[in-house]
Amino acid sequence: MKNVWEVWSSALCDTECDTIIERSGTYSDEDATVGFSNTLRSDLAYRTSSIRWPSTHQEGAIVERIIQLVGASNRNNFGVDIEGVHELQFIEYRMTNSGHYNWHHDVWLESARPYARKLSVVVQLSSPAEYQGGAFEFFGIENQAAQFAPRGSFLIFPSFLQHRVLPVSKGTRRSLVTWVEGANWR
Repeated sequence: MKNVWEVWSSALCDTECDTIIERSGTYSDEDATVGFSNTLRSDLAYRTSSIRWPSTHQEGAIVERIIQLVGASNRNNFGVDIEGVHELQFIEYRMTNSGHYNWHHDVWLESARPYARKLSVVVQLSSPAEYQGGAFEFFGIENQAAQFAPRGSFLIFPSFLQHRVLPVSKGTRRSLVTWVEGANWR
């Protein structure tokens, strides 16, 4: 693995970010949970945000854009076996509930599924002027916050890396998250 993470600064323009936010509003809003399948639970001390699940089929243009950037990043940095995007998650971290997400990773280690999340992607949809706090951090490795701050930036990293989003102290931080999957790790 050449790099632990990669940022594509301002990969989307303001119009593209606005379109994602607008289209996400057509999907049901729910409180975020933690865990997978039978361990899924609400834990406000661990995670407070609202989420929506945009359809990968109806949002084909953004999925295609994600795949283009992830494909290039994977060839140059990670070299893992990937197949595609199967879920999109639109997230809002709000000041009103100190929106945050404590240390976690995006892999489901106990899953019997024949595929695994290999690369995680976070798309920054808010301008840094729209919120305070809400920084994205990795556990134990270099912080990429300054490179990832511009609106429209993509952060790509192996899904097994621990990461968190610090509490938002002003405004609302919006992002689109997805996981690029492939055959189980061998």
